[in-house]
Amino acid sequence: MIRKITLLFLLTFSVVRSQTPTVGLLFLDNDVSEGYTLFSPEVNNAVYLINNCGQKINEWTFTDLPGATCYLLENGTLLRAGKDKLEIRDWNNTVLWNYEMNANGLNQHHDIEPLPNGNILCIIRDSYTSTNIIAKGKNPLNVDQEIDLDKIIELKPVGINSAEIVWEWKFIDHLIQDYDNAKPNFGTIQNHPERIDLNYVDSDIESFERSYTHVNGIDYNAKLDQIIISARNLNEIYIIDHSTTTAEAASDTGGNSNLGGAILWRWGNPRVYKQGGAENQKLFKQHDVKWVEPGYLDEGKISVFNNGAYEIRAYSTVHLIEPEISNNAYTKENNTFIPSNFNWSWGGTILEKTMYEEIKSGTHSLPNGNFIICESSLGQVSEITKTGKHVWTYKNPSGTSLFNQFESVSPFFNSIFRAEKYPINYKGFSGKDLTPKGTIENENSISNTCATLSIVQNEINTIKIINPVIENILRFNQNIKLDVIKIIDVNGKEVFKTKNFINDHIRLNVKSGLYIIEFEKEKIIKRIKILVK
Repeated sequence: MIRKITLLFLLTFSVVRSQTPTVGLLFLDNDVSEGYTLFSPEVNNAVYLINNCGQKINEWTFTDLPGATCYLLENGTLLRAGKDKLEIRDWNNTVLWNYEMNANGLNQHHDIEPLPNGNILCIIRDSYTSTNIIAKGKNPLNVDQEIDLDKIIELKPVGINSAEIVWEWKFIDHLIQDYDNAKPNFGTIQNHPERIDLNYVDSDIESFERSYTHVNGIDYNAKLDQIIISARNLNEIYIIDHSTTTAEAASDTGGNSNLGGAILWRWGNPRVYKQGGAENQKLFKQHDVKWVEPGYLDEGKISVFNNGAYEIRAYSTVHLIEPEISNNAYTKENNTFIPSNFNWSWGGTILEKTMYEEIKSGTHSLPNGNFIICESSLGQVSEITKTGKHVWTYKNPSGTSLFNQFESVSPFFNSIFRAEKYPINYKGFSGKDLTPKGTIENENSISNTCATLSIVQNEINTIKIINPVIENILRFNQNIKLDVIKIIDVNGKEVFKTKNFINDHIRLNVKSGLYIIEFEKEKIIKRIKILVK
């Protein structure tokens, strides 16, 4: 009798276990998302791209330290902010464009953001003397010699070493104060959430804090043509309109919103615009605000790393926030921007250590909803699922020198400001050599096991069953070599087993019914459910 076997579904399972190194790949679970992670050590000139096994895929080297972020662009080039200049390099580390920022009077800091048109948004320090800022309505008692606000510029690369500023937005143009009615910007602060209170003083920072806004993160939403920024010292994040001209960005009219450069949405600390008290504050010295990318599970929501604030809360958290837009405007309730709380939050331990980063660090969402978390002082990047399951951790082994597999690392000796993980199908990887080139550190036992299992998993996943089965012979698409093959019935009874199998077929002697064929090689297991008729 000829029996027919029908393929119903596939399940793959693998486990990685090993002695834990102190640098490089520290932890790996099957639920880690497929992709490659980009990071730049703070204390040397390198940029690395690694795979989930902690193996180096590519490396770029620069002439100056980072200042502080880098991004892999969709055309496969690398955009990096250095201490003194911006650079674009190709996959092979060839300089395509560079621009001396400091030499051109642009004090870029923290973050940059590549735009779809090839331009670059930059955070620029915008400094004012005490005389200048008092003339704007600042309380003289809270001014030192100089105060730093921030501005955002859009830089257009020109040629190989030049650039043009094509758009600009400044905090100085959107202030309000209720201290001196004889000075500009005087008004009722709680009635103007679109402006920044020039005299707000946070209780946990000194009134003479020079860096008043301290913007540390920037992102762009192409669909909305809007920019989001994080102001650390105000514990707030802001959305502004990018569709304006520079003149409109300095005013309260123009652009898609017809509000010019006014704040469209703000969140995290309503005390800054005199709405609520300390109990309403949600963000504490936050970093790395981003919109979740189009096509991702949480598309359109906003992710942020919530650092904590010294004695107020000695732990960090990561979040998703979901603003509401109605009639082309962000909605408020009782004159406070909504939502009233986070859409999703996570805080806890990673490798038995409570996540707490007082400065720097970052996070972002992945296509499947998983979260990447960068703990800057540890030089550590981890991935968790939305349910809080820890699935991956990698610790940067590159400082002023390379650390070895089991060498201890003091905090900040291997620090990284942020890390970016790109999905495996990211456009920037098209046509690129993604062959692993070994670990950055001298050796890593978990990476070695992972690399071996990855090869075996790819091998075992190529096994296919050829249907129909003729004369009780189950044939495969190739000659296969496995440690074990089992056939199990629906009651869990093992009806067939063979070890050290090498062949392209199995001769069956089973009754009609539902079975599972299980392939095993080097602890990788693949199960295929079949129906024998």
